[in-house]
Amino acid sequence: MQPMQLDDWQRIEKIVRWTGLSVNSFALNIGLNRGENLYRIKRGDNGISKELAELIAAKYPEISRAWIITGEGEMFIGNTAERCLIPAYDIDASAVAGMERLPQAAYVLSLPRAGHADFAALLLNRAMEPDIPVGSTLLLAESGADALIPGYPYLVVSDRITAVRNVFRSPEGDALRLHAVNPAFGDVDVELYRIRKLYLVKGHIHYNF
Repeated sequence: MQPMQLDDWQRIEKIVRWTGLSVNSFALNIGLNRGENLYRIKRGDNGISKELAELIAAKYPEISRAWIITGEGEMFIGNTAERCLIPAYDIDASAVAGMERLPQAAYVLSLPRAGHADFAALLLNRAMEPDIPVGSTLLLAESGADALIPGYPYLVVSDRITAVRNVFRSPEGDALRLHAVNPAFGDVDVELYRIRKLYLVKGHIHYNF
Protein backbone atom coordinates (compact mmCIF):
# COMPACT_ATOMS: atom_id res chain seq x y z
CA MET A 1 0.00 0.00 0.00
CA GLN A 2 1.46 3.37 -1.03
CA PRO A 3 1.81 5.97 1.76
CA MET A 4 -0.45 8.99 1.37
CA GLN A 5 1.34 11.84 -0.40
CA LEU A 6 1.61 15.01 1.65
CA ASP A 7 0.20 18.23 0.26
CA ASP A 8 2.32 21.37 -0.13
CA TRP A 9 1.72 22.76 3.35
CA GLN A 10 2.16 19.36 5.01
CA ARG A 11 5.58 19.06 3.38
CA ILE A 12 6.58 22.56 4.52
CA GLU A 13 5.28 21.77 8.01
CA LYS A 14 7.26 18.52 8.12
CA ILE A 15 10.48 20.32 7.17
CA VAL A 16 9.87 23.08 9.74
CA ARG A 17 9.24 20.49 12.49
CA TRP A 18 12.42 18.66 11.50
CA THR A 19 14.51 21.84 11.88
CA GLY A 20 13.05 22.59 15.32
CA LEU A 21 12.34 26.21 14.36
CA SER A 22 9.13 28.20 14.36
CA VAL A 23 7.59 28.96 10.96
CA ASN A 24 8.76 32.59 11.14
CA SER A 25 12.30 31.64 12.20
CA PHE A 26 12.44 29.02 9.46
CA ALA A 27 11.35 31.60 6.88
CA LEU A 28 14.08 34.01 7.96
CA ASN A 29 16.61 31.18 8.07
CA ILE A 30 16.09 30.27 4.41
CA GLY A 31 16.17 33.91 3.28
CA LEU A 32 12.52 34.99 3.23
CA ASN A 33 11.53 38.33 4.76
CA ARG A 34 8.71 36.87 6.82
CA GLY A 35 6.66 33.76 7.50
CA GLU A 36 3.65 35.16 5.62
CA ASN A 37 5.14 33.73 2.41
CA LEU A 38 4.76 30.24 3.89
CA TYR A 39 1.35 30.85 5.47
CA ARG A 40 0.00 31.65 2.00
CA ILE A 41 0.80 28.03 1.13
CA LYS A 42 -1.12 26.90 4.22
CA ARG A 43 -4.17 28.93 3.11
CA GLY A 44 -3.93 27.47 -0.39
CA ASP A 45 -3.17 30.82 -2.00
CA ASN A 46 0.23 29.65 -3.26
CA GLY A 47 1.97 26.37 -3.98
CA ILE A 48 5.65 25.51 -3.47
CA SER A 49 7.56 27.30 -6.20
CA LYS A 50 10.85 26.18 -7.67
CA GLU A 51 12.44 29.28 -6.11
CA LEU A 52 11.20 28.32 -2.62
CA ALA A 53 12.42 24.75 -3.07
CA GLU A 54 15.85 26.08 -4.07
CA LEU A 55 16.00 28.27 -0.94
CA ILE A 56 15.16 25.30 1.29
CA ALA A 57 17.55 22.89 -0.44
CA ALA A 58 20.36 25.45 -0.38
CA LYS A 59 20.03 25.70 3.41
CA TYR A 60 19.31 22.00 3.98
CA PRO A 61 21.02 20.09 1.14
CA GLU A 62 20.07 16.73 2.63
CA ILE A 63 16.43 17.38 1.68
CA SER A 64 15.39 16.33 -1.82
CA ARG A 65 14.37 19.19 -4.13
CA ALA A 66 12.05 16.85 -6.01
CA TRP A 67 10.30 15.85 -2.78
CA ILE A 68 9.87 19.48 -1.76
CA ILE A 69 8.17 20.34 -5.07
CA THR A 70 6.21 17.17 -5.82
CA GLY A 71 6.06 15.13 -2.61
CA GLU A 72 7.21 12.07 -4.55
CA GLY A 73 10.03 9.85 -3.34
CA GLU A 74 11.85 10.33 -0.04
CA MET A 75 12.26 13.54 1.92
CA PHE A 76 15.97 12.95 2.48
CA ILE A 77 18.74 12.27 -0.02
CA GLY A 78 20.49 9.04 0.93
CA ASN A 79 20.76 8.03 4.58
CA THR A 80 20.54 11.52 6.04
CA ALA A 81 17.41 11.35 8.19
CA GLU A 82 19.46 10.40 11.24
CA ARG A 83 21.19 13.69 11.81
CA CYS A 84 21.81 15.91 14.78
CA LEU A 85 20.13 19.32 14.75
CA ILE A 86 22.22 21.83 16.66
CA PRO A 87 20.80 25.19 17.77
CA ALA A 88 23.21 27.88 16.59
CA TYR A 89 23.72 31.50 17.61
CA ASP A 90 25.34 34.54 15.98
CA ILE A 91 26.69 35.73 19.34
CA ASP A 92 29.67 34.93 21.53
CA ALA A 93 29.75 31.36 22.84
CA SER A 94 30.67 32.60 26.32
CA ALA A 95 27.47 34.67 26.47
CA VAL A 96 25.30 31.70 25.44
CA ALA A 97 27.01 29.35 27.91
CA GLY A 98 26.38 31.82 30.76
CA MET A 99 22.61 31.75 30.24
CA GLU A 100 20.37 29.63 32.44
CA ARG A 101 18.83 28.03 29.36
CA LEU A 102 19.32 28.28 25.64
CA PRO A 103 17.35 31.05 23.89
CA GLN A 104 15.59 30.74 20.52
CA ALA A 105 18.21 29.67 17.99
CA ALA A 106 19.22 32.07 15.22
CA TYR A 107 19.49 29.07 12.90
CA VAL A 108 20.02 25.31 13.04
CA LEU A 109 23.04 23.27 11.95
CA SER A 110 22.34 19.77 10.65
CA LEU A 111 25.24 17.38 11.18
CA PRO A 112 25.73 13.59 11.28
CA ARG A 113 24.97 12.02 14.65
CA ALA A 114 28.69 11.61 15.27
CA GLY A 115 28.84 15.40 15.32
CA HIS A 116 26.49 15.74 18.32
CA ALA A 117 26.76 19.05 20.14
CA ASP A 118 24.51 20.94 22.54
CA PHE A 119 24.81 24.25 20.72
CA ALA A 120 26.97 26.23 18.31
CA ALA A 121 28.11 29.83 18.75
CA LEU A 122 30.91 32.21 17.85
CA LEU A 123 34.43 32.58 19.21
CA LEU A 124 34.99 36.34 19.31
CA ASN A 125 38.51 36.67 20.72
CA ARG A 126 41.95 35.70 19.42
CA ALA A 127 43.15 33.58 22.35
CA MET A 128 43.00 30.34 20.34
CA GLU A 129 44.58 31.62 17.11
CA PRO A 130 45.93 30.21 14.88
CA ASP A 131 44.30 26.89 15.89
CA ILE A 132 40.78 28.37 15.98
CA PRO A 133 40.45 31.68 14.09
CA VAL A 134 38.41 34.51 15.59
CA GLY A 135 34.87 34.46 14.18
CA SER A 136 34.72 30.67 14.00
CA THR A 137 31.51 28.87 14.93
CA LEU A 138 32.25 26.46 17.77
CA LEU A 139 30.42 23.13 18.15
CA LEU A 140 30.06 22.66 21.90
CA ALA A 141 29.08 19.58 23.91
CA GLU A 142 28.59 19.78 27.68
CA SER A 143 31.09 17.71 29.62
CA GLY A 144 32.29 17.17 33.18
CA ALA A 145 35.69 17.63 34.78
CA ASP A 146 35.87 13.88 35.39
CA ALA A 147 35.72 13.29 31.60
CA LEU A 148 38.35 15.93 30.79
CA ILE A 149 40.62 15.18 27.82
CA PRO A 150 43.88 16.98 28.67
CA GLY A 151 45.08 19.43 26.04
CA TYR A 152 41.75 19.67 24.22
CA PRO A 153 39.90 22.98 23.80
CA TYR A 154 37.00 23.62 26.17
CA LEU A 155 34.65 26.47 26.91
CA VAL A 156 35.05 26.90 30.67
CA VAL A 157 32.36 28.77 32.61
CA SER A 158 33.42 29.71 36.13
CA ASP A 159 32.71 32.45 38.66
CA ARG A 160 36.09 33.98 37.75
CA ILE A 161 36.41 33.62 33.99
CA THR A 162 34.47 32.32 31.01
CA ALA A 163 36.79 31.47 28.14
CA VAL A 164 37.75 29.00 25.42
CA ARG A 165 41.17 27.51 26.13
CA ASN A 166 43.12 24.27 25.88
CA VAL A 167 42.58 22.72 29.30
CA PHE A 168 44.93 20.70 31.50
CA ARG A 169 44.47 19.37 35.03
CA SER A 170 46.83 20.78 37.64
CA PRO A 171 49.38 18.39 39.20
CA GLU A 172 47.44 18.49 42.47
CA GLY A 173 44.21 17.69 40.62
CA ASP A 174 42.21 20.42 42.32
CA ALA A 175 42.30 22.99 39.50
CA LEU A 176 42.31 23.33 35.74
CA ARG A 177 44.95 25.24 33.80
CA LEU A 178 43.49 27.21 30.89
CA HIS A 179 46.14 27.59 28.20
CA ALA A 180 45.81 30.08 25.34
CA VAL A 181 47.36 29.14 21.99
CA ASN A 182 48.00 32.81 21.21
CA PRO A 183 51.05 33.85 23.29
CA ALA A 184 49.56 37.33 23.73
CA PHE A 185 47.12 35.74 26.20
CA GLY A 186 48.38 34.34 29.51
CA ASP A 187 47.45 31.05 31.17
CA VAL A 188 44.88 30.99 33.96
CA ASP A 189 44.36 28.47 36.77
CA VAL A 190 40.77 27.90 37.92
CA GLU A 191 39.92 25.81 40.99
CA LEU A 192 37.47 23.00 40.26
CA TYR A 193 34.94 24.26 42.82
CA ARG A 194 34.65 27.53 40.87
CA ILE A 195 33.66 25.83 37.61
CA ARG A 196 29.95 26.01 36.79
CA LYS A 197 29.93 24.45 33.30
CA LEU A 198 32.41 22.81 30.97
CA TYR A 199 31.89 22.37 27.22
CA LEU A 200 34.16 20.36 24.96
CA VAL A 201 34.86 22.10 21.64
CA LYS A 202 34.02 19.20 19.31
CA GLY A 203 34.91 21.17 16.21
CA HIS A 204 34.70 24.55 14.60
CA ILE A 205 33.49 26.01 11.32
CA HIS A 206 35.36 28.91 9.79
CA TYR A 207 34.26 30.66 6.62
CA ASN A 208 36.84 32.37 4.42
CA PHE A 209 35.37 35.37 2.61
